[in-house]
Amino acid sequence: MSGIVAMLVAAMILSVVSCTNSETVPAFTPVPVPKVIQTSAALLSDNNLIAEVKISLDRDARVAVEYGNSAVGTFRTMATESAAKDHLVPLLRLRPETSYEYTVVTIDEGGEHHDSGHASFTTGQLPEALNRLEFTVNGAPTSELILFDFQDTPDSFYIMIDQDSNIVWYYRNEETDPERPTAVRAVRQKPNGNFVFWEGGPTGRFFNCCLKEITPVGELVDRLVNNDVDKFAHHDLLVLPDNKILYIAHEIVEIDDTANGGEPDTRVLIESLREWDQNNHTTLEIWDSLDHYSTDTRVRWSGDIVSWLHTNSVQIGPRGNYILSLRNINQVVSISPSGQSVEWKLGGPDSDYAFEYPSNRFYAQHSATELPNGNILVFDNGLDRPEEEGGEYSRALELTLNTYEGLAKKVWEYRPQPDLYASSRSSAYRLKNGNTLINFESNDQDPPRIIVEIAPDGTEIFKLEMRSESIRRGYRAHSYESVAGETRIR
Repeated sequence: MSGIVAMLVAAMILSVVSCTNSETVPAFTPVPVPKVIQTSAALLSDNNLIAEVKISLDRDARVAVEYGNSAVGTFRTMATESAAKDHLVPLLRLRPETSYEYTVVTIDEGGEHHDSGHASFTTGQLPEALNRLEFTVNGAPTSELILFDFQDTPDSFYIMIDQDSNIVWYYRNEETDPERPTAVRAVRQKPNGNFVFWEGGPTGRFFNCCLKEITPVGELVDRLVNNDVDKFAHHDLLVLPDNKILYIAHEIVEIDDTANGGEPDTRVLIESLREWDQNNHTTLEIWDSLDHYSTDTRVRWSGDIVSWLHTNSVQIGPRGNYILSLRNINQVVSISPSGQSVEWKLGGPDSDYAFEYPSNRFYAQHSATELPNGNILVFDNGLDRPEEEGGEYSRALELTLNTYEGLAKKVWEYRPQPDLYASSRSSAYRLKNGNTLINFESNDQDPPRIIVEIAPDGTEIFKLEMRSESIRRGYRAHSYESVAGETRIR
């Protein structure tokens, strides 16, 4: 009996051994950690607030860079799109004449992040024109960054300031034609971080350069030059999905104006709304003012080339409609999403809405937007405002439209005290948190420019007064959260 048991035990052992040998568990192989062989940082030759970090690895991998100091905190760049041994990563949102430490973060095949490679660098001075800028500041903006244009003869810049009102990014525009000096004007940021802007010119020079697209490090990547087919871009633009840009355009049309006491060959700027498809470099007309307005509709009408409606802003409303500000007839208009009809007119000739009180009218307005609740927000410049309505002063104004009564009622305004007067330019934009960012370009007043953020109850959250011995009038101010997708991590 004991022999039989011994044979059974032996068979069982043989079976276990056989099973173990046929189902061998594979050995664990760790994912190799990419190592930094060499890293260095250098400032761009034409911009002391942008550093490029050169990185060499021992194997292909993606990388990001963390950088900062005790005063500004720590930021992290977006990870590079592709794995490679060599990378060149730009660092932005840097203050002038400031030392930064940085760490290279390698990303292995499994997506794990590893700190590897530490070094430092120091930024340089601002350009002379920006060094002459003097800021007087109260409070801090709620957004990470404020972007605005700055003109200083002969230079033209875009500038970003951080929440401590330090200049942390700038772009100096390169003149397309040095014989015809221009200035940067309206600007919008794409989801990829690039900026699209209108390169405009001094007052009276209608036909300037173009629309331009630049990377955050200032490289020109695309341009739409003004021409008779695509017309002449001016004043405002929007970034659309699918690599398209919506822009305001105009062209010269000759009309017989003898019925109005004018000349038989009066030259008039006719407005349109166009879409630039950057995929194939074609443009499409969305709306033409002559299809909906007669040139007999006029409030301001003068000049060798008459700026008739003078459309100065465009916004897409909650229903896909287009909101346009027609400065020279004191009117905000809503165009249907198809561009085929005018949905309503507010202010100016043939307004579909009366104003509850005469003092609620706006004059020569800018940056008209339809808010999600249907209210209309404008920067009311106040040019030619009658004395009985308060005379010439500027404000941000929000109106609600009562369609049943055909009445426009004021629901909010910001009118600084003492009054500021900006006969042209300027802007007012509603932020996601409900505050309003307002840019005043005052006329021959001190200071010549003020940017404020105002809470719904009128509280002044942030105020920046800007002065310079050679400052020229600017354009608008916008809020942003990053220059090139970098994020604050500490």
